[in-house]
Amino acid sequence: MLALDCPQATAIELPDAALRVWQWGAAPSPPVVLVHGWADSGATFEFVAAGLATDYRVIAPDLRGFGESPCAGRNYWFADYLRDLDAVLDATVGSQPVTLVGHSMGGNVCGLYAGVRPARVASLVLLEGFGMPPTTPVGAPGRYLRWLDQQAVPPTLRDFVDATTLLRHLRRLAPAASDAVLRAVVPRWTEALPNGSLRLRMDPQHKFVNAVLYRRDEAAACWRATTAPVTLVAGAQSDFSNRFGEMDPMADCASHYREVTQHVLADCGHMMHWEQPAAVAALIRTAAARAQP
Repeated sequence: MLALDCPQATAIELPDAALRVWQWGAAPSPPVVLVHGWADSGATFEFVAAGLATDYRVIAPDLRGFGESPCAGRNYWFADYLRDLDAVLDATVGSQPVTLVGHSMGGNVCGLYAGVRPARVASLVLLEGFGMPPTTPVGAPGRYLRWLDQQAVPPTLRDFVDATTLLRHLRRLAPAASDAVLRAVVPRWTEALPNGSLRLRMDPQHKFVNAVLYRRDEAAACWRATTAPVTLVAGAQSDFSNRFGEMDPMADCASHYREVTQHVLADCGHMMHWEQPAAVAALIRTAAARAQP
């Protein structure tokens, strides 16, 4: 699949962030909104967008503090990502319901949002965005202590000596991705420093642990409030589920939805939008078609 040339890039100004929004296709085509994962950028969905933009308006924001979306805040609150998504929809599609797609952390954002604002989501696709492992209250003291201790040492980002070094890193993340895809990711993920090295395009503050424990029961309550049909997608070679112990995160997530289908994509891991963009686009097309009246 070929990438698209020159996506339209716009900005949405919030009091504490300026969101970069990438778009392919045009209105009045039905809108598909793609929300990226941790350390990623909306722009790296371009190979998925190539399989959609002939018939859909594809919208992919950089969430606050990632990619080209600077943020004035400190210690990110997860609910702010819902606010970002709310602002993106307000600015791009108004009240028109969308096919909402989220990868990894972005899938967790979209999964919550679809239950909080169900009227805005016509169809939901989660690419290994099935929540996080459950926690118990006994872990709270240690979590608060870890957060406090982190405040004393400002976080830093890893720099890469050159593009070749970064490409090796990206290849470890996405072994099945084509060279063309990984080369396209390089300028989206990094900016060049005066010494020629490359620095990740993300706020180092994202490396702080969340002071508040993740509550899977609360996330599940949002999932149960979702009215849209839901598509869950996992990568056959992904190690995503390893962190959940004996829990099957996709099956558990699916159990909370009213109308759900599950897919496992062959020949890819967690970064499925890089490794199998055509297959991901095809699943999104099917999900979007289910949303049409």
